[in-house]
Amino acid sequence: MNPTLEPNGERNTDRMTGRNGAQDNVRIGPRPLTGRMQKLPQIEFELSAEQFALMGYPRLQQGLPLTAVLDGGVLLPEPGPDPWYAVQKEPLTPRFTQIGPALYAFAGQIVEADIQYGSNQMAVIVVDCGIVTLRVACAPNDDGVLPEGTWETRHAAGFAPVQAIVEESFSSPVGRTVDLSMWGFRRLLLSPSDSAFGTWHPSSEIPPAPFTSDRLLIQARVHRQGI
Repeated sequence: MNPTLEPNGERNTDRMTGRNGAQDNVRIGPRPLTGRMQKLPQIEFELSAEQFALMGYPRLQQGLPLTAVLDGGVLLPEPGPDPWYAVQKEPLTPRFTQIGPALYAFAGQIVEADIQYGSNQMAVIVVDCGIVTLRVACAPNDDGVLPEGTWETRHAAGFAPVQAIVEESFSSPVGRTVDLSMWGFRRLLLSPSDSAFGTWHPSSEIPPAPFTSDRLLIQARVHRQGI
């Protein structure tokens, strides 16, 4: 069949087969065996326009590998409607549970921490959530002090919007990479002149072109150690 182009030049995916019109003719490098891939945990994260630019606008396709730091941004120290975190000494069962588009509830042990002391303390920590590690920045309490115990060996929980950091635009002393295979893309079309403004567009590939106001989410399989 002939490939059908959707807004922004992406290829439309056949809803019955999960293929696009070019997949029968194009090979996208080596892929893990299908049966093995299906057993790998699947996660979703956002790739920002800034990150895509720092990467040099590569063509993103189903099956390609990606190594990235999963980052949850800045979290507040009090549970509430905004992304937040809490720290405790007692162990927590590692968790990384999706609760929205690229939004996760997480829990686990802090395995790395960088604390900045001053009039307002800040900490960047890495939490071992079981299937992945998540980096988050911890904001202080109203008095400018971090919650007691925001360091390695303590346990943290909360919820955060997750982004992939492939190219660091700033120097961070902590962060652990995760090896992934990209498996699908969802693009929220928000360009004001787009006829499909405000709709989600699923695709098996993203063309090598800048996007600005759109939001790009990637579904990926997490590699186990040794895969």
